[in-house]
Amino acid sequence: MDTQHLDTILIVMVAVYGASVLLQVGVLAGAAWGMSKAVKQAKQYAEQLEEKVLPVLATTHEVLNQTKALVTRLEPKLEAAATDLSDITRIAREQTAHISSTATDLTDKFRHQAERVAQMTDAAIDGVERASQVINSAVATPVRQASGVLAAARAIVSALRQRRPSDPADEQCQPERQQYV
Repeated sequence: MDTQHLDTILIVMVAVYGASVLLQVGVLAGAAWGMSKAVKQAKQYAEQLEEKVLPVLATTHEVLNQTKALVTRLEPKLEAAATDLSDITRIAREQTAHISSTATDLTDKFRHQAERVAQMTDAAIDGVERASQVINSAVATPVRQASGVLAAARAIVSALRQRRPSDPADEQCQPERQQYV
């Protein structure tokens, strides 16, 4: 190849390289200009944010200090309340256990008394039943016998009261009948 041809290629390459360097400088200058504009906007936003947030932070700091003071003042009272609540819970548990055991004892005693009353009632009913049977046998048997005797006497008296006029033997028995009647 020719030197002149080579020189032309080198010049073109240097020109392309120079153009690319210039283009790169332009891009970097544009980026620097954009960045400075972004930094200015960021400063403005930061200032606006600082103007809005600093009073809130100051108020929050005051509220935090007041809350700390309140918690410091209330801490002993809260601990005492927690202790009292713990004692109340323990006492309530003990009383509940005592009431439960008392209720169980009362239930057992009531059940025992109910069983005793049931046994006594059964024994009384059995005694009444036996007495009823004894009275029935003691009274009913003689009453039946007496009623049988009375029925026989009535039958005899009614048989004796009936007259038979056609029977001559009957007339002869008349004086005897009057003796027995």
